[in-house]
Amino acid sequence: MTSSDPQTSPSRRVLFSAQKNEGPFLLEWIAYHKIIGFTEIFIVSNDCDDGSDTLLDALDAAGEITHVKQIVPVGIPPQTHAAHLAKDSGFFRDGDWVMWLDADEFLLPAEGGTVEDIIAAAEAAQASSVSIAWRFMGDSGHAQWPGRHISTAFTGAAPMWKGKSTQVKTLFRWSDAIEALDIHRPILAPGVTADTFRALNSAGTDMEPRFFDRAKRVPFNRINVEKQPYKLGRVLHFSIRTPDMFALKRQRGDGYYANPQEVQRDDDFYAAKNFNAREETGHHQHEAAVTQEMARLLQDPNTARAAEAVAKTLAAKLGQLA
Repeated sequence: MTSSDPQTSPSRRVLFSAQKNEGPFLLEWIAYHKIIGFTEIFIVSNDCDDGSDTLLDALDAAGEITHVKQIVPVGIPPQTHAAHLAKDSGFFRDGDWVMWLDADEFLLPAEGGTVEDIIAAAEAAQASSVSIAWRFMGDSGHAQWPGRHISTAFTGAAPMWKGKSTQVKTLFRWSDAIEALDIHRPILAPGVTADTFRALNSAGTDMEPRFFDRAKRVPFNRINVEKQPYKLGRVLHFSIRTPDMFALKRQRGDGYYANPQEVQRDDDFYAAKNFNAREETGHHQHEAAVTQEMARLLQDPNTARAAEAVAKTLAAKLGQLA
């Protein structure tokens, strides 16, 4: 067998995302997920007018990520089309560990760990996936964007749910058991059961039988655990960020729907997602490393120029909102 044989090569750790107009956040998001252990980053973009597609092109040309622009057919949600495009591209290989995160989501492995640590826990349990609970992050009292997610500027968070249903994002091994991608979890092929595909949650226990129910229109994407919901890790979800960034998000719309404006992003939505009752500081340990990695990425002149253009466009957009 050669060194490229998947049976002898280390598993790739692939981060996938579909985005539109996430330019101000991409460099940090990419840098962060590189330092916690993702080896490949595959991003599909569409209809960007903030310079993010140019930034992604520069990062692709520098060998840092893989970027594909998509043209979304009428009547199909952008994220759905991106998922089909990615699967059909042949990018994913048997044995890859794959996770779909949006640009407002940051995987935080437990106790300063890495993606490899989560994978090791799964493999020790002979599991093929780990569904990791969200933890919502609030605006921590900021009216304007402080510039970074991974910083001491953000500490406000939701309670650590115990015994309550919370949504997940799933890290899973790519194989013929996977029929399709979904933003929260893989869609399993017909006939795949708990006997052939062990699925864990972030408490380290088995997912509910509903995880394997193909009859549900929306695949089951939650966990209900009484103890240690974040034992293996959590996904910090900055769903609102700050009022100014939320206003731009409202303009962009939601990629999960064929009509991007289908979801109501109003003041009530902001208030409902603005969790600040508890403190989250786990991400602070990575701030210095992320800063250093962002600086490394910006050493590429094309990336630096594209990032500067994104910043100028952001300032102009915020000026129009004022």
